[in-house]
Amino acid sequence: MTQLLVKQVIEGCTAGLPAQIKYYTQFNQSVKIIDDTLSEVISAAINNTICGGTGGSGWDNEDGGECKNSSHVQSKFCTCGKKVSFFATECPHCGGTHFKAIKDQKNFNRTNPRDGRWGIGAKSHFKWYNQLNEYRLSLVEPLTDDPSCRQFRFRYWVISKDSKHLNDYAQAQLDSDKSNHINFQPLKVDFYFSKPVLKFDGILTVKDDKTEFNFDYFDLDNQTPESIPAKYFGLTSKIVLEYKNFNKERGEVGRN
Repeated sequence: MTQLLVKQVIEGCTAGLPAQIKYYTQFNQSVKIIDDTLSEVISAAINNTICGGTGGSGWDNEDGGECKNSSHVQSKFCTCGKKVSFFATECPHCGGTHFKAIKDQKNFNRTNPRDGRWGIGAKSHFKWYNQLNEYRLSLVEPLTDDPSCRQFRFRYWVISKDSKHLNDYAQAQLDSDKSNHINFQPLKVDFYFSKPVLKFDGILTVKDDKTEFNFDYFDLDNQTPESIPAKYFGLTSKIVLEYKNFNKERGEVGRN
């Protein structure tokens, strides 16, 4: 029953995407395949609760669930230096057709930065810790980094508020001289070390006049965290956090 409801919510609330992609792209506006508000509604449906009713302040879900949504359907740079929407085939500023993910990129091998974030406030994390239920994370990814792409992978995980890595990260961020804002990156080392548990995974297809969502996986009872990718083998939570240095921006941690 819940699975069918989630499907209906996603399809019903994304039905306008065919027109949005057409007209938003015409005027160089980015398209939110699944926006933050819809991600909170989906989470409420999954957890048999309701949203906070504020659209901003307060809990995202009434049961203390904190929702974080991110998208890798991202804008790109034209050679003229202007930002262009994901679905554009040519630059509306200069007519160019060569794009890159970041402005100073030397080639055109990559057109999508795929560097979305889930923002978590370290101060709020501890201030509201007792009332917090869990973090509910969702991610939208295009199946191909091409303007013609009309299929998008949508996944939903939960991370326990008692995650040791997340708590250690939040405390280190809070104690630092930098902002207490945690730029939590999907599918990166902090994500995997925080033991995310996948609840569902599926594909949203945008057709000419509607959308269709089909699940590849759905198990709300799953309690098994995602496996840590091989590129992070040999690392520990302590090493990852020490590498951050919290007083200086550092790159992504990895091992050759």
